[in-house]
Amino acid sequence: MNHLEAQDFLPGEYKVPDKSKQFMKLKPGDNIIRILSSPLLGYVVFNSEKSPVRKNFKNGDFTVDELKDIKPKIDETTGDPEAPKHFWMMLVWDYAEKAPKVVEITQITVLKSLYQIAQDQDWGDLRNFDINIHKEGSTKNDTTYSVTPKPPKPLNKEVKAVYEELKEKELLNLDAIWDGKYPFLTYNY
Repeated sequence: MNHLEAQDFLPGEYKVPDKSKQFMKLKPGDNIIRILSSPLLGYVVFNSEKSPVRKNFKNGDFTVDELKDIKPKIDETTGDPEAPKHFWMMLVWDYAEKAPKVVEITQITVLKSLYQIAQDQDWGDLRNFDINIHKEGSTKNDTTYSVTPKPPKPLNKEVKAVYEELKEKELLNLDAIWDGKYPFLTYNY
């Protein structure tokens, strides 16, 4: 009987698709990214089942009646329902993972820093340079963030190729989040 090598069984580049890995979570230390899309703007609140419920920024924040229907998750420290948070959601290249990811930023210090950089005439469009979002701390009460833009440079060939493939094959639909669905059709990165 002929024994085949393990690497002959599956294609070399194969990865098991896992839609849960399409979201980037900011880790302690440096998180160097390249923003690849304009952000979706909105509000998010987690219901009692800990599922996100999002509302487009154009439609305003959640009303009191909407929040009653959603039944927000209870904050364990205060016992009060958690309040909705404003978010930016966008496609980024995560250099640590060497993969495209969807990042949802709700941290106000990060949002304000990104907004200031985008408004600065010397920087402008956040898609034209890499950004380091540095995270320190591990709990809600001791975590701080700093945002540092890197010198502008063209998008590297690998990142550009993956981004073009996503657009060409229509593998990504950020707007799917408004319906509670995953942005990536499949995720093999």
